[in-house]
Amino acid sequence: MPNLRSTIFSVAGLLSVLWLPARLHAAPQQSGEPMVPPPPPPGAAATLPASPSLMRGSSVAVSPSGQAIAAPTWRLTLNNLLVLRLNPVGLEDQLRFGFQRRLPDMPEQQGRLFADRFVFFGIAPRLNPAFLKIGPSIEIQPLSIFNLRIAAEYVGFFSTFGFLQSYPSAQDEYSDKLLATCASTDATVRQSCSYRDADRVQQLGSDERRNYKASGFHMMIEPLVQMKLGPFALRNKLALEYWYMKVREGDRVFFDVTLDTLVPAHGWVLANDLDLLWVSKFGLVAGVRYSVVMPFYSGNEVRPGESAANIQNGLQRLGPTLAYTFFDRGFTRFNKPTLLLVTGFYLSHRYRMGQEPAAILPGVFVQNPAMPYLVLGFSFQSDLLKPARR
Repeated sequence: MPNLRSTIFSVAGLLSVLWLPARLHAAPQQSGEPMVPPPPPPGAAATLPASPSLMRGSSVAVSPSGQAIAAPTWRLTLNNLLVLRLNPVGLEDQLRFGFQRRLPDMPEQQGRLFADRFVFFGIAPRLNPAFLKIGPSIEIQPLSIFNLRIAAEYVGFFSTFGFLQSYPSAQDEYSDKLLATCASTDATVRQSCSYRDADRVQQLGSDERRNYKASGFHMMIEPLVQMKLGPFALRNKLALEYWYMKVREGDRVFFDVTLDTLVPAHGWVLANDLDLLWVSKFGLVAGVRYSVVMPFYSGNEVRPGESAANIQNGLQRLGPTLAYTFFDRGFTRFNKPTLLLVTGFYLSHRYRMGQEPAAILPGVFVQNPAMPYLVLGFSFQSDLLKPARR
């Protein structure tokens, strides 16, 4: 489990980027030269691909020759990311749709730090076979290196593919094999469903499937820091998530497959993704990602008499990531088609380091500590407004 030291290290890495230098000095004006400001250099956001739960905007594009292209003042944008995930299993379509306004130029300030500035308001729905998440999303990017997203969403689980399942305590078991057994449509298979009830009495077998329909509220505060120096880029997204789910009476936590942990029914979770990337001039981005997830248990997430201390429900992953963007044609109806591969080897996890069989496909389990987290994705960007004539 990621302890407090590892979490502080990850967050400190995010904050330290704020102090990295940027090229802030414009070329001196020559005598008699017309006052025509040069096009802004592209910021990091203009060159970095989307990744799961990390779709952000940009107000700068890059032409094939490397020339920066400023966005229209107003845009109606659509970003789409379709992902297939293994270990844990998932299939999800993520959208970012809304109006984006490029912030006014600052003639007295030139360079990458001020090149990519905007505000965005829209929706960011996420749909997969197990649940729907939809609600408003606001982004503000006052500097090229910093983006703040605040979003709130309705969450509805369909009672499909084994979700939602909830528990009376964060100490309870939630391995992939157990989740599948307790949600099986086969009553004979459910006889192997093992769980503890509200009084901590061990139960074996379940007459009904343990998954059920549920809904609730989810809020996210997500600061993103990004910096590009030469061909190298650093990107860090911190997510502070608050959940308020209507779970079964007596239950206090539920399993969320995206976070891959037991989440407080009424409480907070921290998640952090740190990327170190190499950005080529021909559309390829390669690098490494370090991920941390840590649920916060206040003591209300366990049964009376149980302790929330030392519960091993956090996780850490480290692994390579690749993305290839086929073309970037500016602010067009179909742009930046990108293939994405994200892998992560588990550094800590309650179940996915060989302790229990892990699902790599529905109904297919592997018990191997070397089995990585794997995401395959495809993303694109669309501008739906006709650019105004200059």
